[in-house]
Amino acid sequence: MERKRILVLLLCNYYVTYRCNAYCNFCHFGEHEKFKNTPFADLEDYKNNVRQIAKLGVKFLDLTGGEPLLHPKISEMVKFAKALKMQTSITTNGLLYHKHAEALAGNVNLLHFSLDSPDEDEHNNIRGVNCFQAVLNSLALAKSLGEYPDILFTVTNETYVKLPQMH
Repeated sequence: MERKRILVLLLCNYYVTYRCNAYCNFCHFGEHEKFKNTPFADLEDYKNNVRQIAKLGVKFLDLTGGEPLLHPKISEMVKFAKALKMQTSITTNGLLYHKHAEALAGNVNLLHFSLDSPDEDEHNNIRGVNCFQAVLNSLALAKSLGEYPDILFTVTNETYVKLPQMH
């Protein structure tokens, strides 16, 4: 008897943009010259793709980038996936969250904010922009809207010793 292997796709990482508004020293998207003129993911293409992956059984959609909140239609994208009963996540550096917070509230299942050090200067140096306070403000705003945000900490040879302080 031949055994059939059944593969189930559970998660899809969908790059909505390669653009970013930070210059993280560990990330290739921080090389702005390479990505500054790249197009945003087209909304209709996105909808067609997401419909197809939903039919394949994908249950979880991670909207990523670059900085996904740079996409002018990010809230529509999240709401579309939610309408298809998909779980969604977004990881952001926090700089633009205040512009999208109300539209995203109640629609994103996992809202991640990047914070790479408990030390403001170190975090801002890693990110290449002053975004430490934006992350803290965004966390507070998300909580005030009934969200349950979390922090993503990029562990490097330089920052792993700070991990206990991030708790």
